[in-house]
Amino acid sequence: MAQYRLSAQVVKRSDGRSAVAAAAYRAGERLIDRRLEMAFDYTRRGGVEHSEIMLPAGAPERFADRSTLWNAVEAAERRSDAQVAREVQVSLPHELDFAQRQALLREFVETNFTAKGMIADVAMHTPDAHGDDRNFHAHILLTTRGLEGDEFGAKIRDWNSRETLQEWRASWADIQNWHLAQALGDDAPTVTHLSLADRFIDREATVHLGPKASAIERKGERSDRGDINRAVAADNDRRASASRTIRGADDARTAAGDHVPTSPQGLADELKALQGDMVRVRATWQAERAAIAMPKVVKASEVRSEILGPALRERAAAMHRLKRTEDRVAAIGAKRTSLSSFIANPARAVWAKIKEVHALDRAKAELKRARLGVQVREQWLRSAAGQAYVLDKVDRSLAAAQPARTMARTLDRKIARLDKRIEVVGKVRVKAAVAHELGVAAVARPVAPANPTQLIRAVDNQLMQLLGGFAPARRQQAMEAVASRDRGRGMGR
Repeated sequence: MAQYRLSAQVVKRSDGRSAVAAAAYRAGERLIDRRLEMAFDYTRRGGVEHSEIMLPAGAPERFADRSTLWNAVEAAERRSDAQVAREVQVSLPHELDFAQRQALLREFVETNFTAKGMIADVAMHTPDAHGDDRNFHAHILLTTRGLEGDEFGAKIRDWNSRETLQEWRASWADIQNWHLAQALGDDAPTVTHLSLADRFIDREATVHLGPKASAIERKGERSDRGDINRAVAADNDRRASASRTIRGADDARTAAGDHVPTSPQGLADELKALQGDMVRVRATWQAERAAIAMPKVVKASEVRSEILGPALRERAAAMHRLKRTEDRVAAIGAKRTSLSSFIANPARAVWAKIKEVHALDRAKAELKRARLGVQVREQWLRSAAGQAYVLDKVDRSLAAAQPARTMARTLDRKIARLDKRIEVVGKVRVKAAVAHELGVAAVARPVAPANPTQLIRAVDNQLMQLLGGFAPARRQQAMEAVASRDRGRGMGR
């Protein structure tokens, strides 16, 4: 079963990291960081299946050399806490061979990174010798600055946004599913970037073990994260078992009840009407969801900006006024040495100089007060009282938004579950139409099912048994005939 994984992190100098060292490790090469005057040699590490540098259109060919590229990246950064690179790590489907995994990865990189102007250093790794033998994965090291001619220019802040990361996650799922389908056909597994909560699945997620916990578990010992995952798995098994028990009891009651022979066409019409009712209910819920006004949730950073904002603006204005005063004084001072009115009247020159000094003193005093105002607010925000104030504002905002968010989430779940039921009813309706096309006389329909779900399940089981008695070729012909009629109705014929 293919598994989905896409994680991203930033390579930062503040963490004691180097883009050159990161590239050397992932590619299994020896590179010299010219800024640090240090060599990073990882030629003995194994598991590197393939590595390459993918350039955007118009990029200098010299950046195809790994050492040249990442040393240029380091040289473009001046800050001691600079973000020098970004890494994206993805799991590659073990169901594909090397060439297929490589094609999948290249399409993803070209679509999401090089097409946007990033340079990507790609390294494909094989599973660890002592780990999961399905763990094929890739590291994608990305530049953070745009190219301006033959050199690196400004940082592209949009590449660092949460929205961009979500686009990458969705794209990785879509491209991976397409390649799996192309390689394995209709029975190919699929992946999704959505969480269990986003898919409204009542199952708790496990945590990622990581290299340390994985090593502990491989030795036959228990790790904290492994214990968490075992507890989560046991709880999920209990939930699934309870759900199967309830469903089995409902199925047994439905099977033991009375049944009446119903024509497949009549059954298809009934299911179509049921599907229409569900669609109308969904439309009502969607209208209710759209009408919910979602209150804005205040962030802690916004509260801090609200408190610091006026003082910061006043400081900026004071700095601007001081700069203008200094420029004006410098301009007047230059004139004073040459104007005859000042030369002839030294007292006037002295008076003008005193006025300038006073103006500068006032501007400097204003800037000092403005800076003090910023410091006072910053100190208060760091104090216990300031932190309590910020948390209180955030908590009040969350509490005010919670009812609307709960209502919206409930409706989202109901709509998602109803969408699945509508899809299931549509599939069973098609099976009933195919049975009619094949000449099936009647289907045993429960007289009094406990609920529509039980009706659909019982009818579906009956139809699957009946259709299983026909040759695959005849079933395929009947399905094509039904699909052709449905298309004709859709076009109004």
